[in-house]
Amino acid sequence: MKKIFGLVAVALILTTATFAQVLPKVTVENTLSGAFGLPMADKKNDNREGLRFYGFHETAQARAEIGKLTIDGMINWGALTYHKLNEKGEVKYDHFSFLNTEVTPYYYTNNDWQGGYWTNGLTPSYYVNFVWQPVEGLDLGMGTRLNWSVGPAPAANGYFWEPVTHVIQGGLKDSLPGSSDVAGYTYYANNYTSCYAFNTRSSLALRYKYKDIVEVGAALPDGTNSNAFGFNAGLMVHPVDMLTLAVAADGIGHDNFDLYSGATLNFNVVVLDAWVGYNKRAEFTDSYRRNVNGSRLGTGAALTININDIGMTIRPETSFTFYSYDDFAPAWYVGGRLDWMLGDMFRLGAWSSFSTGSSDKAWYNKDKYPLSYEKTKNYVAGHIFDIRPDLTIFINKNHSLTAFFDYQNRVNYTNTERDGWASGLYWTYKR
Repeated sequence: MKKIFGLVAVALILTTATFAQVLPKVTVENTLSGAFGLPMADKKNDNREGLRFYGFHETAQARAEIGKLTIDGMINWGALTYHKLNEKGEVKYDHFSFLNTEVTPYYYTNNDWQGGYWTNGLTPSYYVNFVWQPVEGLDLGMGTRLNWSVGPAPAANGYFWEPVTHVIQGGLKDSLPGSSDVAGYTYYANNYTSCYAFNTRSSLALRYKYKDIVEVGAALPDGTNSNAFGFNAGLMVHPVDMLTLAVAADGIGHDNFDLYSGATLNFNVVVLDAWVGYNKRAEFTDSYRRNVNGSRLGTGAALTININDIGMTIRPETSFTFYSYDDFAPAWYVGGRLDWMLGDMFRLGAWSSFSTGSSDKAWYNKDKYPLSYEKTKNYVAGHIFDIRPDLTIFINKNHSLTAFFDYQNRVNYTNTERDGWASGLYWTYKR
């Protein structure tokens, strides 16, 4: 029975919407973790930094209910190591920095600019939410991470200690080809209390749920003003047991906005998720003096398979990004998560993904772009391989210990190969 319960719990985590790490019920969680590894660097770099201890992280979450008011919050505290250079530019000193931090081990295995909270390498340093329910089904919320979502999306990394954590969308970056190492990320706006256009998760929101049949909500995100007014909205309907449909949008009324639709077919043992997202971005002039529209369309699907007899859950997923500008080729990734309950005490898991970024025809067309062809002729789309096995030991109902190893190899658009890895232990207490 415990094995089945654990399997169902994993399946629920895997099939929930993006960034589903806010506590769903009244409880307290505390995690202490430590990690070490080899930071991301060029494989042929003779001066590459050696094995490094990344430091300790302490993360506390709590959720309480006071009458019709729900309060929940989290703080992420770190004792992190950082290196200083001597007068010759050599790494000689290790120092500890004690601070409220966003850094995770993925920051060290993928430490290029990440685009804020939304992609790989960082997690929020804290959140605090207040939700009042004046009548049944109606929620009024104000917070930095309400996390109200409708419909499925590509599985996102959890908090860095969680077994389900991994790089998002194969590690692709939210950018245009040539603007970051491997471009091709699509944002799926199913979380309508966040706003990608304003780069914020804070909002004032309301929603109404009628039983398990319909949910409708709207949010006013942080950053909205008279010159750049925008709001978010979401709708989910569950007309029959096996089918759920959802639509959402953020930044409505803003020059940059995002649209989303998704569907879930639930056959219990097998769950099929599918999603479509559109990101509208402003035009700009690039290095080839082209007026480039950064808009993109993304689509993808995932299949969750529960093999109850052996306590296993498998979730393969894939997604594609299509740019509106014809010179930019599509990007794509494939990935998958496996979880296997070994009795009542152990869970063995693994995530792996491979992605190929978008390329630019200008890199290869010497007739159309003769002045820039020579310096860019070796550019490639780039690709990423990531693998993360982990093992969780459930010591008792309150305590668990997770060990993980993550390795990532990246070939960027200049055809430079880089890699890095991280490993660590996470002790979690739940009450």
